Amino acid sequence: MRLPGLIRLLLATTCAIVVLLATGSARADTAPRLLARAHLEPAGPVVAGTQVKLVVDLLTTTWFTEAPAWPLFTVPGAIVSLPDEQAANLHEVINGVSWFGVSRAYRIAPQTAKTFDIPPVIIDVFPGGMSGMSGATGASKLTTPPLKLVATVPAGAEGMRVFFPTPKLTATQKIEPSLARVKVGDAITRTITQTAAGTESMLIPPVDFEPVAGLKQYPKPQATKNVVQDRVGLVAGERTDTMTYVVNRSGRYTLAPVTIEWWNTTTRKKESIVLPAVSFSAVAVKEKPLFDIPVDAIERGAAHRIVVIDRTQGVIAALVLTAMLALVWAYPRLRALFGRVSASVAAARRRYAQGDAPAWRALRRAARNGSLEETIPRLYRWMDRSPDFAHPARVDAIDATQGAPLKRLIEAVRAYYAGRAGASLQWNETETALRRATKKARKKRAEKPPLPPLNEY
Repeated sequence: MRLPGLIRLLLATTCAIVVLLATGSARADTAPRLLARAHLEPAGPVVAGTQVKLVVDLLTTTWFTEAPAWPLFTVPGAIVSLPDEQAANLHEVINGVSWFGVSRAYRIAPQTAKTFDIPPVIIDVFPGGMSGMSGATGASKLTTPPLKLVATVPAGAEGMRVFFPTPKLTATQKIEPSLARVKVGDAITRTITQTAAGTESMLIPPVDFEPVAGLKQYPKPQATKNVVQDRVGLVAGERTDTMTYVVNRSGRYTLAPVTIEWWNTTTRKKESIVLPAVSFSAVAVKEKPLFDIPVDAIERGAAHRIVVIDRTQGVIAALVLTAMLALVWAYPRLRALFGRVSASVAAARRRYAQGDAPAWRALRRAARNGSLEETIPRLYRWMDRSPDFAHPARVDAIDATQGAPLKRLIEAVRAYYAGRAGASLQWNETETALRRATKKARKKRAEKPPLPPLNEY
């Protein structure tokens, strides 16, 4: 009885294994299939500068669990971009099998006349329906087929390094900062902006900056902008290229002129724009920079400043600081000294105002007017302030023997105080006589001994 039961158990186990193998084989047969296609639009030769579409189709017999990872590739001599556009969904029946997928277009703009090799593009895709094999959804890789793109240029443009067609192109350059005084370690930025009418900014070729011995170059990322107007659409494209030069040693430098060639689609002729050269001189500094600027910071266009300490400037700064400290320390003493000097000057001014010189000038002004009423009081005031006359002053103290003008002066004063009419004074001759008499009295006073003679008896 036990043997038949064992046989039945073995038969049941064998049937289960066969069913499992058959189910696994069926699931393996239904694994998703993948397909990648690519073609150019237009397919034939194109004029350089024209945008060509590289249309890529990714298909699977199931579905995609997430969007493919679209890579960006390069083609030497051409500009490749991937516009930010929504991918188109696909549904096709190929040989009786339904395929589902997405389609997206790259843009390729050849810059010269030649045959371009479009390399295979490897794209990561995420098909669904693979969990029965591996237990989890995984990524797969699809590779597009290689293609060839033939580009030509019109007659007259064969020698152009880069063929760039546009109805109108303008270019400007800007140098920052000022080149009036450049020192070793300074950074100079040259910015060139191109504006092309009716052309996308991504199609404008970059500017070539020639290297200059003694200057270290740090390019900044280019900046592009499309000028769009309502109801008009694209008006112009703008591209800005920037190069920063750091001066490594002193000397005379020249940034070479920049020549930009372009094809005028209106006149069908080659034209060029020449931006002038820039020359400047750099002087040496006596100290090295405190630190170097990180290269990646300049390449990213980060704000920066090069700090250089000049020995002469350092000495001057130290002297100025010392002088300021000394001035603060000496301020109370200087203030007191200034007060004493101001008081001395004020006293000297008062002494001078009370001296004989201002009184003499007042006497001359009054006497020239011819009025004895003003002249005689000022005469006595001058005599009182002059050290050459006795004090209090008396007109009789004037030595009349010094000349007739002085005698007439004494008589005029007496006549004025006596009230006699007709008294007058000839000041011109009187002034000369007074000066002479004053000079003689001053000389006599100087010769007089300071002490009287001793009485010997």
